[in-house]
Amino acid sequence: MASWKKFTAIAALLSVVVGLTGCGASPTTKIFEAFEKASSAEVNVTAALETLKTLEDKDEKQYINILDQGKQDNRNVQTLIDNTNKALEERKQAIEQVKVHLDDARSQMGELDKAIAKLKDEELKKQAEQAYTAYVKRYDTFKALHEKYGQWLEREQFIYDELKSQNTKLKSITTGISERNEVYRQVEELKTQFNDYTTQFNTLKSTFYKGAGLQVTNTEANQDDNAEQQEG
Repeated sequence: MASWKKFTAIAALLSVVVGLTGCGASPTTKIFEAFEKASSAEVNVTAALETLKTLEDKDEKQYINILDQGKQDNRNVQTLIDNTNKALEERKQAIEQVKVHLDDARSQMGELDKAIAKLKDEELKKQAEQAYTAYVKRYDTFKALHEKYGQWLEREQFIYDELKSQNTKLKSITTGISERNEVYRQVEELKTQFNDYTTQFNTLKSTFYKGAGLQVTNTEANQDDNAEQQEG
């Protein structure tokens, strides 16, 4: 699960400190406030993702251990499997907590198409559209990630149930493992896409602020540095 390190490092939106310098036009102000409300609503996202990562790392070791021992005799893993129900439920609750924060942020952002359309400067309008589009795609990507994550948990639960069954068949377990691995791959791809859209939004938002004459602190550079340190 190498992608979780980068995911937790850059997944949250950056909330910046700005100064309004003569650009108090209503559309610009509305867009700025919407961007920052969404960013502020995600202040606890990184911590929530770190919790989820910790649970995943622990469960991954358990999963591998159960499969290794189960290959020899599924009677060897009954006690281990009994402990997995709580672990899977904890992961479900953790991903739901992330969803709560991101749903709140999306609500805080609101719909900005009308405000963007009112921008008179075409270049500024383009910058705002690109930032907003990146944000919407980011949120939609998480919704897909959340759905696939639930399927991932279901596939693992199926494997554990099959290993516990007295009448289990090797083909059923093999099929379950294959399906679990495919969903896991899709989850990892969605994490990467979410990361990419997060970076895009933070960068494009900064570009819009500068184009609008807003004085922005250089938080993006600090965030990139932190991400590189966590990946190292």
